[in-house]
Amino acid sequence: MSSVAEMESKIQAIEKELHLVKQTLKEMKNLPQQNKHDGIQAICYFTYSLLLPKAKGHKGTVAANFIIRNMGSNPLDHPFICLRVTPKERIALSAKLGEGIQYDQRINPLVMESWNYMSEQAEQMVEEKGEFWLKPTRASRIEPGQSLSFSNFQFQLEMGEGPMTYKMEGFFFCQQFPQGVRALNHIIIHL
Repeated sequence: MSSVAEMESKIQAIEKELHLVKQTLKEMKNLPQQNKHDGIQAICYFTYSLLLPKAKGHKGTVAANFIIRNMGSNPLDHPFICLRVTPKERIALSAKLGEGIQYDQRINPLVMESWNYMSEQAEQMVEEKGEFWLKPTRASRIEPGQSLSFSNFQFQLEMGEGPMTYKMEGFFFCQQFPQGVRALNHIIIHL
């Protein structure tokens, strides 16, 4: 298979996954009104772009957001997330972490919260298990109908070193969901 045909095949796979996420979101919007606002409900999902290099030997980049939306009628307290990557040795997350990060909410209302590791042990989990345990530095709750986003993070992909699959899974936790909520989609890149 030529490289152009391979790229078209990969693009079709990404488009198919995006279509499935859009379909799931559409179905959730069409839930009966009483189910949509009764109790505690949340969804989380990734949006991302794959940036391919123009020349061989360079790295590709995935630029992404992880979005949490409170679909219920009650606030979600003490939110935090886990992003699990495989292979853990090959994916290094690049993100702006820390309390001093400031964003202009007028430009993008989702890009308004800075994030940090949950603890020093959480930083060690990256090396040991490929898990990034993060919490927002200022937001202590997500109000009904509101969203919270871990925005503008990236990871790089080694191109041309043989077949490789990169995967990122996302999970959202809060006081009301101590067992977590799995993301509607994953980031999966087959090279």
